[in-house]
Amino acid sequence: MLFSSRESEVRLFIYQYFIDTAEAPPIRAITDELTITKAGAKASLKALESQHALVLKPDSFDIWMAHPFSAVPTSYPVRTYQLTYYANCAWDALGIPAILEIDSETETTCPDCEVPVIFGVQDGKLTSSEGVIHFSVPPRKFWDDVGFT
Repeated sequence: MLFSSRESEVRLFIYQYFIDTAEAPPIRAITDELTITKAGAKASLKALESQHALVLKPDSFDIWMAHPFSAVPTSYPVRTYQLTYYANCAWDALGIPAILEIDSETETTCPDCEVPVIFGVQDGKLTSSEGVIHFSVPPRKFWDDVGFT
């Protein structure tokens, strides 16, 4: 991926906002913090989306995902000592504590059999070796419909 300096700045701001608040920044926060126009922010968001750096909600400029973070509640809440983040999937639920270098716990249910599943990270290590993460489509197909993969 080759981002312009503006796109890199917007992307970094988005991730820092997620880290600080567990939410996606509204476009107003991007324009205010980075002192850019709304049109400039929208252009950067579209460019980042086209490079698979984030996902916008359909037909809008609202951020839906900046992997591993989700801007909407999901079945994968990642609880840390400070905030609860939402991950897009089990894999991302492990990515959040890896990025933040923080302990976490995720309580979810198996999408196949609905059995409760609890896993997390403590001191950089997986807290349970039980279970598997199953991908319903091959990773090379994730972006075909990333919002519903």
